[in-house]
Amino acid sequence: MLCPLNYKRVEKPLPWDEVLVEIGFGRGDFLLRIANDNPDVIALGFELSGIGIEKLQKRVKSAGIKNISCVRLDAYWGFHLLLKDNSIRSIYINYPDPWFKRRDTKRRVTSREKLFLFSKKLKKGGSLYVRTDHLPFAEFTIEEATWLGGFEYELRELETSEPLTKYEAKWLSQGRKLYQLTLVKVGETKLIELPKLKEVKELFPVRIEGKEPHTESLEGKEFKLEEGVYLRLFRAYRRPDSELIEALLSEEGFTQRFFIELRKKGRTWIVDISPHSEVLRTENIQKAVNRVAEAAFRP
Repeated sequence: MLCPLNYKRVEKPLPWDEVLVEIGFGRGDFLLRIANDNPDVIALGFELSGIGIEKLQKRVKSAGIKNISCVRLDAYWGFHLLLKDNSIRSIYINYPDPWFKRRDTKRRVTSREKLFLFSKKLKKGGSLYVRTDHLPFAEFTIEEATWLGGFEYELRELETSEPLTKYEAKWLSQGRKLYQLTLVKVGETKLIELPKLKEVKELFPVRIEGKEPHTESLEGKEFKLEEGVYLRLFRAYRRPDSELIEALLSEEGFTQRFFIELRKKGRTWIVDISPHSEVLRTENIQKAVNRVAEAAFRP
């Protein structure tokens, strides 16, 4: 089992039919526990912190656990890209950021769009468990799930008599109230149109004959490639027969940072993704290469 798993290289969706998923596993204590308690099921964790990934990797190797996989990727895109529909037994979200301000509610991990995606990936009868110390966050999640349909729910306070992490035990001893919200998939939900990434098997370089590039004119530029897709260019690095320009591509909120290389071969300049940049190959990555080639050689 790979931890970390390179989501840019694997064939998608993953072939797993029975998965336990933790979103934001931090140090990995809870993910290790559910993996140990369910040795015949894959335990998959999503985490954005590189430090968290490294710590878990060392602990998995030390403990010799074989059924854990982890990915450094926002869980929304991990669910979208990697997991089959009706393949997840349980999803665990422990103490997520509640995003207190009203204008930030769409960023919550239990917004209706994300709950819709989670529902697609859950098996019927599968559960989403959310632990939080912020009651309004739990109530928001119930409202979103009720609007969406297809879920039954239970909200309760955690008690000192049940299995707890050391942090939960400490918080309860300090008089803080902790809550567990359980959503069970019992049927189909309302449909929500979700952003999608279109992967391609191969990226094609652009060849320009008999012209010289002007990458310095591209520094700091931003291009709208299509609705919801933006390319921003940063610093350019130049040598006589080779140039690099740093790029950031945002596709419906999924971002990739990479270098586009321009290299000269005879009278031809070849524009391509730098071999030192690993990207998820999408249609819009190809459009980014095409746009840089067009703009860099414009008279």
